[in-house]
Amino acid sequence: MASNQVEKIVNLYKTLAKNPSLSGAKIIEASNSRISILSAWSQRNLERKANQKFFQTHVLNPELQVQSESFPVDVTTELLSASTVDEKRRAVLRQVTIENSTKQFIEIWDKQRLVKNYDLAALDVHGDVYTDSEFASFEWSSDKTKLLYIAEKKLPKSEPFYKQKPLNKKDTDKKEEDEVTVGNEYIYKPHWGEQLVGKHRSIVAVLDTITDTISALSGIPDELSPAQVIWTEDNQGVVGVAWKHEPRYLGLIACTNRLSWIFLLKDGEYKNLSSDGCAVRCPRFSPDGKNLIWLEREAGGVHHNAHRLMCLEFNSDKTKADVLVDIVQTSVSIKNAKDFYGLYGRLSRRCWSSDSRYIFFSTPQQNSIHSYILDTKTKVITEIKNDKSSLSILDVKDDVIAFWETSIMEPAVLSIGKFNPEAVDNGIIKRNKVSNVTPISGSENLMYEASEYHYDNDDEIKHFNFIYFGPKSGEEKSVPFIIVPHGGPHSNYTNVFILDYALFVLSGLAVVQVNYRGSTGMGSKNVEYLQGKVGDVDVKDCVTATNEALRNYPWLNPNKIGISGGSHGGFLVTHLSAQYPDLYKGVVARNPVIDIAAMFTISDIPDCRNALSKEEKIKYHHDVCAAAISQPFDESVPIPESEQVEMLVKMFKCSPIIHVNNVKAPTLLCIGSNDLRVPASQGKLWYQRLKAKNVKTKMLLYEDNHPLASPAVEIDNVINACLWLHEHVSGDKTEDSGS
Repeated sequence: MASNQVEKIVNLYKTLAKNPSLSGAKIIEASNSRISILSAWSQRNLERKANQKFFQTHVLNPELQVQSESFPVDVTTELLSASTVDEKRRAVLRQVTIENSTKQFIEIWDKQRLVKNYDLAALDVHGDVYTDSEFASFEWSSDKTKLLYIAEKKLPKSEPFYKQKPLNKKDTDKKEEDEVTVGNEYIYKPHWGEQLVGKHRSIVAVLDTITDTISALSGIPDELSPAQVIWTEDNQGVVGVAWKHEPRYLGLIACTNRLSWIFLLKDGEYKNLSSDGCAVRCPRFSPDGKNLIWLEREAGGVHHNAHRLMCLEFNSDKTKADVLVDIVQTSVSIKNAKDFYGLYGRLSRRCWSSDSRYIFFSTPQQNSIHSYILDTKTKVITEIKNDKSSLSILDVKDDVIAFWETSIMEPAVLSIGKFNPEAVDNGIIKRNKVSNVTPISGSENLMYEASEYHYDNDDEIKHFNFIYFGPKSGEEKSVPFIIVPHGGPHSNYTNVFILDYALFVLSGLAVVQVNYRGSTGMGSKNVEYLQGKVGDVDVKDCVTATNEALRNYPWLNPNKIGISGGSHGGFLVTHLSAQYPDLYKGVVARNPVIDIAAMFTISDIPDCRNALSKEEKIKYHHDVCAAAISQPFDESVPIPESEQVEMLVKMFKCSPIIHVNNVKAPTLLCIGSNDLRVPASQGKLWYQRLKAKNVKTKMLLYEDNHPLASPAVEIDNVINACLWLHEHVSGDKTEDSGS
């Protein structure tokens, strides 16, 4: 029976893993006679323990009906790619292993063949090209001759103070020898933190395919790191994001609050285009090149929050950008009496209508992802009509829009729509699904439902929401279920397919995803409300969601409730197991925050101090008027000893570790030894304390980072989590659960 349970869950995982994930799309052609789309996908290859990437091309007629589709083409070794504006040439950044050495190449292809291939290591102008979502660019100039990208700055070579020299060294080698410094091999090189290890100093690079030369653009101040660069319309300048890395690099992943500027670099001269004291991202030019837009919020504060959408008339006398979409504190009414809760997403690379008037964007809203049309002249926002699925924009060209559509019960599909100005009034953009999803066996008996809860009290923020995912019905008190708070803490659950939770539900559990107060998608005030209240209101919301789920779905079993979460979600499930030891019967915690006071000095985000209120952060850090010094997190300002102690005590008191002696529930810990966001010592501390109390505890230690998302690690921790919850919540015994 136990082996059958393991086999069942493994087979479910294998079935779910066969569904590829849609990672991007580009509209190649959008004429009156046909539409061509190149889509990018990723699929788990369990036998190779790798994620396999592939491209697929679809051709549609003007009525958006699919006329033909190509076989998937494996592009696993491609890191980045870009086509010229006329689609006649394609550049590919490829990573390959040659003689046990990993190297990067930039390939230039035309429609028939490989035209050129640049060995970046041999050319030795810079280090690795950046391919992550925070820094990366890969852009052809409009004259189709140059390629723009971000790479690691080349540093001088260094040798020990003493190194015996070879005899009879030729004089011709002296120049190279003079370029080598001594005694600098062990200089500490800070980087951008979790999932950005090895990224120390970025530079803007240009590959000229006519002269076959690569140059690093000069003029950017040394204390700034450039990213997300794009060409100006005349190819004479570069616009991008510049992050301030002095005096300290702070983690960028999931942190949109880093001090930065939109800049223009032209003829070696650097100029800031955005205001001081802000955090910016996603610069985008309109098709006519006259307007530059970007996302902006105040630097510092919570790690993720609502943004403004800014617009600057480029090459005009105007020096100040206009606000197209402002930060939303709670909600505002938009076209057709819809509520809008603020902008939290990114902008797609191409997001403008062909006439440069309308902008298309997507953002989480409450418990779903919605897409919108913005009229830049009237500043009117119109929600694009959709069913209960989440809808996100991937690309826009000549008023054809590529969408990503998904729901909790359906993996993502690619759909295509065509914009008509009438949609600004009615929100209707006719769409057609281009790709197909194999129906998941058993999903016909499942449902998902979003619920809002409003407290009847004096709290400034009274509402949160949660999503139920599980059986449509059942015998009373027959279904075990799992409460899953998200990490962040300033993120949210939306109506999207998540393999872990699909596995839980198809194996016989129900899942309740909790967007506690402090989540995004519900207004800026909701996000900020959690400051100074972690371990309190977020825990309370999870317990309220538990009770509300039991009230709304009578088939849920009040005696078989488990909890699972990672990062801040791990913080919450350890809190819940300690504060409500008789309510929750089994726990899965992935890289949990256990002791904030011990963690905040060694994490890559030491400014993460949600234990403190906004006022306390100002008090303890003297803030010295953040706007004036443009440095929200300032370690150089001394803090009196008494205030340091007070701050650390408050952090400790709101941490799970203070309640550890109450824990009863069997706990599985999944820990990444390379985690820089929540160091492995946090999970190990919880493990040791539970073992000392004789609480059934198991810890899985992976050589991985914070998300535990590498293929071999994912399958192990997801299946182990599912088995653990079945054993300790459902009561299904396995042969060897570990302890």
